[in-house]
Amino acid sequence: MANDLYIEVTPQDEKIAFLQDKRLTEFYQEKKGKNIVVGDIYVGSVKKILNGNNAAFIDIGIDKDAFTHYSDLGPNIKSFLKIARVGLSGGLSQSGLKKLKMEPETLKTGNVSEVLKKNQQILVQILKEPISSKGPRVTAEITVAGTYCILIPFQNSVNISKKIIERTERNRLKHLITQNLPENFGIVVRTAAQGVSDEFILSDINYLITRWDEMISKLKTAKKGDKVLGEPSYTVSVVRDYLGIGINSITTNDSDTFKQLGKFIESTKSNAVNNLKHYKGQITLFEQFGINRQLKTSFGKTVSFSNGSYLVIEHTEALHVIDVNSGSGYNKQNSQEENALQVNLEAAKEIARQVRLRDMGGIIVIDFIDTKDNNNKKKIHKALIDAMQDDRASHSVLPMSKFCIIQLTRERVRPETNIETEENCPMCKGSGMVSSSQNIENDIETSVKYLAKNLNFKRIKIVTHPFLAAYFKQGLFSRKFKWKLLYNIGVKIVSDTSLHYGEFHIFDENDEEIKI
Repeated sequence: MANDLYIEVTPQDEKIAFLQDKRLTEFYQEKKGKNIVVGDIYVGSVKKILNGNNAAFIDIGIDKDAFTHYSDLGPNIKSFLKIARVGLSGGLSQSGLKKLKMEPETLKTGNVSEVLKKNQQILVQILKEPISSKGPRVTAEITVAGTYCILIPFQNSVNISKKIIERTERNRLKHLITQNLPENFGIVVRTAAQGVSDEFILSDINYLITRWDEMISKLKTAKKGDKVLGEPSYTVSVVRDYLGIGINSITTNDSDTFKQLGKFIESTKSNAVNNLKHYKGQITLFEQFGINRQLKTSFGKTVSFSNGSYLVIEHTEALHVIDVNSGSGYNKQNSQEENALQVNLEAAKEIARQVRLRDMGGIIVIDFIDTKDNNNKKKIHKALIDAMQDDRASHSVLPMSKFCIIQLTRERVRPETNIETEENCPMCKGSGMVSSSQNIENDIETSVKYLAKNLNFKRIKIVTHPFLAAYFKQGLFSRKFKWKLLYNIGVKIVSDTSLHYGEFHIFDENDEEIKI
C-alpha cells in the first residue's frame, strides 16, 4: 500500500493530507500561531480543587483553565511535584534523575485534595486540545516522545509496542534498552523501532535525555504559564508519528518546512529523507495532486461510497450518528439479505475512513441496513473492526445489536475536523442573478490595463476559475496575447477549481497578491 504525505503551508495555516493508494485517509489543519499542542509541557498553578469530581482546574496562562482528573496525575505525582518544586527553585542539575530521590507512590483510590493544594505549582502536559467550550485536558505523568522511543520518568521498566509481534525482535529491543536504560527512567519502544539498528535507537534515547535536560534548564527561570518543553513544530510532530508505518513520499510547498523536515528526518536516520520533495509548481499543492477535490467530496452531511450507496453523517454535542443507505446500490439478481450484506460490508470500510478523516471522537452510533442473519451481523462487525485496525487512535467497537446498530467509541484528542462543503453563492449572494461573463471579462481587462499603464507592471499572474482561464487562453490570438500587444505586459493564466465562477486574483512576479 502506497502511503503519501502532502503538506501545504499558507500564511494562515498548515494543512496535512495522508493518502493511502492515492485516497485521502487522514487530514490535519492547524492555524498559524496556535499555542496549545498535544505533548507540550507547561508550568501550571492549581486554580481550583473539585472534590466532588476528584479533579482540579490548572491555570496554564490561557483563557480557559486546563482540567485534570485524579487518574491523570499518576502514581508518581508526588515525585513530579518534587521536580516542579526543586526545579523552579533552581535546585535540579542537568543529569537526568540520578540525584533525585523518588517519593512514595499514591493510591489509585485516593483523592485529589490529598496531593494538590490551591496555588500549588505543577508541571503538566497537554493530553487533549481545547474542544468547544472546554479547556485543554492535562496530565502530570510527563513523557518525552521521540521517533523510536518514549521516555517516562520514575518507571524503571522497558515496554515494547504490542504491534511488534516477532519474538526475536522483541527480545533484541528489550535487551538493548535494558542495558542502556537511564537511571530512574522507563522506556516505551514504539512500533517504528522494528528493524532499526542499535545505533539509531540509542541515538534517539540520548536525544530524549537531552530534551529532558533542556526542560530542567528552563525550569530555573520559568513562571506560571511558561512552556518549558514543546514539539519542534506541528508538522514535525505529525510526520514523526507516520515514520513508523513507512512513507513512500513527503511533499511540501514551503521551503522552510522542507528544510526543517529534512533536518529532522535525517536525524532519525530514516530512509524517508530520500522521499522528501519540495513542490514548486504555480498552482497550489492540494490542487495539483487532487486533494482539494477529495476534500470537497469526502466532507458534508451525505457521502457516497459504492454503486450509488451513501452515508448520512450527523453530529451532536453528545455523539455522532451515521446512517447507511443503499440508494441504487443493489443487485436485482440477489436477495434482499445478500444486498444488505454487500452494502453494509462496503459501508464498514467507508465509515472507518470517515471516522479517521474527520477525526471523530466520543460515541459514534452506526445504523446499518437491516439484516436478519446473525452470521451476517458478525461479518459486518468483523469488517468494521478490520477496517479500523489502521486507526492510531484508541477505539472500541461493540457487537451489532438486534436492531442492526453498532456503537463505536473513539479517543477524542483534538477538535473534530470539519470542512464546509455548502455555502451561499458568492456570485449572486442568494439573489439568483449573477454578473454577465462580459462584465467579468471587462473587470479583468480593466485591471490588466491599470497595472500595465498606471503601475508599470511588466509581468503578472491571474488565477481564476477553469472556465475563464480556458477562455482567456483560447486560440492563437488569445486574450492574453492581445493584452501583450496592447499593454506590453506578460500575463500568465492559472486555473484553480477552488475558485467560483467570476472570481479572480492577480499576483506579481514575487507571487504576492496585488490588491486593486
